Amino acid sequence: MLEKVLVCLDGSALSEEILPYISGESRHLGKVILVKVVSSPEVNVPLGVPGETGGAVPTRGRLERFQKELEETPAYLEEKAQPLREKGLDVECVVLQGVPSEAIIDYAGDNAVGLIAIATHGHSGFRQMALGSTAEFVLKHAGRPVLLVTPQKHRK
Repeated sequence: MLEKVLVCLDGSALSEEILPYISGESRHLGKVILVKVVSSPEVNVPLGVPGETGGAVPTRGRLERFQKELEETPAYLEEKAQPLREKGLDVECVVLQGVPSEAIIDYAGDNAVGLIAIATHGHSGFRQMALGSTAEFVLKHAGRPVLLVTPQKHRK
């Protein structure tokens, strides 16, 4: 039995495709922790000085979106938790702030998580390079088992 499973959601239908896998394994799981990371509202602004990285500047629009997402995320997680609870799972909902890949790994390490479950968005090529991949970063750097699922719409 896995005592703690961290299930990573980002609010998209693609990320939610991990949930049936968790539901299907309900007899083998202890606590399920649904987590959504709300990204920091800062934008890195280059200084224009060679060799300097610039600084983080929060903009009003990003701060407003950040606040709205922080307010809406608990209800979203509770909505996703309910069907799992109906299957008999012990589900906790956690909202984190920061860079998603780093926040997920830090939380898993700090809370003795036995498995991280996450769905990919199925990006490849240039789109993958441009957008990065939270799932790929977690897979490479978590230091613990990761259940990685590719959403159905991207499987051929």
